[in-house]
Amino acid sequence: MATNQKYSDLDLDFTRNPITNDVSLKYDSEAIKRSLRNLLLTGRNERLFQPEIQAGIRNLLFENFGSIQLVTLANRIEELLINSEPRLHELSVEVLNQEDINTVRVRIFFRVRNLPLVQTLEVDLQRVR
Repeated sequence: MATNQKYSDLDLDFTRNPITNDVSLKYDSEAIKRSLRNLLLTGRNERLFQPEIQAGIRNLLFENFGSIQLVTLANRIEELLINSEPRLHELSVEVLNQEDINTVRVRIFFRVRNLPLVQTLEVDLQRVR
C-alpha cells in the first residue's frame, strides 16, 4: 500500500467544485472525520441493508447520566468505530457529560492509516426530543 494514498468522500454540504462543477470532495483526515460524525449520528435502522451499524447513542442520552453511562457510551462508540471504519489505525474515545447545557461531548482521538499525525474530532450530542 502506498504511503501517499488519499482517502476521499463526498462533501455532504454539497458545495460545488468551481473547476469541475461537480460536488466537492473531502480528503484524508477530513473525509475520515466526516465518516466518524455520520457513524455517531446514525440511528437504529437508518442505513438500508446495514441495520447493525448503530451504537444506540440516542437511547443512552435520555438516561440519568453517571459514570457508568459515560463508560458504556464510550465503549459503544469505540466498538462501533472499530467495526465500521477500517481506515482507523489507533483509536481512543473520551466522553464528557456537560449537564449544565444538556450535552454530552464526545472526543475521538485517532490515526488514519498511512498518515503519521494523531487527529481529534469533537462531537456534541444533545438530549433534545
